[in-house]
Amino acid sequence: MLVAIALFAAGACGGSTPAPRSPSWLEAAWTGSDTGRISAAAFAEWCDTLRLLEVRAIQGDTGLALAIYPSDTVAPGEYRVRPAGRGDALRPRAAAAVRWFGELAISGFRGDSGSVVLDGVKAGVPLSGSFDIRARALGGSGRLNVRGSFGGLTVRSAPPGCAGQVEGPPADTGVN
Repeated sequence: MLVAIALFAAGACGGSTPAPRSPSWLEAAWTGSDTGRISAAAFAEWCDTLRLLEVRAIQGDTGLALAIYPSDTVAPGEYRVRPAGRGDALRPRAAAAVRWFGELAISGFRGDSGSVVLDGVKAGVPLSGSFDIRARALGGSGRLNVRGSFGGLTVRSAPPGCAGQVEGPPADTGVN
């Protein structure tokens, strides 16, 4: 839920032309009740308060976010996506959300199954990974299959009390 709210709050106006790949990137495509894609600079933040790693990318009016809830510390491996509200206390797990501005309204989807796979989770090594997620429309019956990958991410510390704060790209704290 936090991820979906953060994505909707972080929207900005603009087109959906693919951005050139930056050193930290996320690319994804989705099919199902709608189709779309995102290719944008990505950011990774560790929220110590909630013990979660958030990976997010925003391109114009399109955004995608992944939340990784590790058992203890973030480690390489597969994190199963679970529906919001069901087993929220269970760890390890992942959550996902995607949204874009359609012809008449914002379309939002929340992951309810699938997985996020993390690679490169060592100090000094950029974070990378992939995801294959099934998502359900917020307030509707649409379904999506979302597949993508990300890489080159330096994990930064989120500000204290980071729950629910979204203010754009974070300052580099040197945390990796």
